[in-house]
Amino acid sequence: MTVLYPRARKRVAFITRRFGKQFGGAEAYGEYVMDVLRQTHDVHVFCQEWDSPLDLPHTVLPRRRWLPRWLNLLDFTRRCQALTAGFDVVHSHENSWLGNVHVIHVMPVRYAKFHNGRTFRQKLSTCLSLRWLAYLGMEAMRFRPRPGRALVAASSLIAEQVQAAYRVTAPCTVIMPGVNVPDVVQARTDARRGLGLDTKHRYGVLVANDPMRKGLAAILEAMKQLPDDFHLIVAGGEGGMPQRVQEAAATAGMAHRVHAWAGCRDVRPFYAAADLCVFPTLGDAFGMVPLEAMAHRLPVVLSNADYCGFARHVRHDVDALVLNDPRDAHEIAQAVQSILQDASLARRLGDAGHALAAAFSWAAVADSFSLLYASVAAAGRSGEEDHLDAEVSPG
Repeated sequence: MTVLYPRARKRVAFITRRFGKQFGGAEAYGEYVMDVLRQTHDVHVFCQEWDSPLDLPHTVLPRRRWLPRWLNLLDFTRRCQALTAGFDVVHSHENSWLGNVHVIHVMPVRYAKFHNGRTFRQKLSTCLSLRWLAYLGMEAMRFRPRPGRALVAASSLIAEQVQAAYRVTAPCTVIMPGVNVPDVVQARTDARRGLGLDTKHRYGVLVANDPMRKGLAAILEAMKQLPDDFHLIVAGGEGGMPQRVQEAAATAGMAHRVHAWAGCRDVRPFYAAADLCVFPTLGDAFGMVPLEAMAHRLPVVLSNADYCGFARHVRHDVDALVLNDPRDAHEIAQAVQSILQDASLARRLGDAGHALAAAFSWAAVADSFSLLYASVAAAGRSGEEDHLDAEVSPG
């Protein structure tokens, strides 16, 4: 009898339409994990957009621009399927059937459309939409149990939503993001000068690819109640986003107090320049920004766990200031003002947040994936053997 031993290095196909941390939180999660895993596995990335300095084998399958988003996903999945045969593990960040390790970064489609306080009319509209039926169908195939398939939720909040939306799924585990805690943080004055900011003002920072969804409007309203020397740094989004941010600031009468930059790979100068991070998100399954801010020893104001998954790991008034209602501009202003006025509070929150961030390691995240890879590969082989045994067994 031949005994098969698992290979130390597995061939991993990583599926994501956009590879590069500046594209967003989910993309940052993927790049950081692959950066660590490439040391112990043979990783090949399949994507439609590549913007990363990592020396990783990758295949770019250009998007067919004339296709709508949902048909593009179907097309991308079909093309990847032919290219990923023979890999030990297919690790996917996309909502499609292809893969045996599926990472879920956002609210499941079925939960969003049928379990999230939706009216009958809204549910009916979903059922009559070919686009949403396609997304729902791909998600159902993605979550369906089979040997050698595992789901990974990027937060416990997502895991609960998966459980609520689907009676039976492949096994689901939670592997939260990590963070790189900098050994040295750039001096605040130097960071401000490097960004062309007045060193005499005080600054909050919001890092987000979609600042509008991360609470920008509420922050702008809150700024009306804050001292004139409090300014806001907004970093993130593609080329046109800074203009949209400035337009929103102008509408709120805050144009002179808001400073916006498009997304970039290195956001450390923005954290280094700030006095605090304000993150009143209206919907983040986890929320890497407050964790990154804590790694830079910034005091943080963030949404509660109903809106931000990371808040489940935060103690109010110990690790950060947690908002009851992230849409309440007065509450945001009070939280920011308390940090600006109380240096001991700012220092205490910064120290406690920094200690919390130190517990979130990308190396530990990668170790969890390595163990999961071994498990799904072994289960997949076992499932194939069981299938072969069933085929040759006498009926």
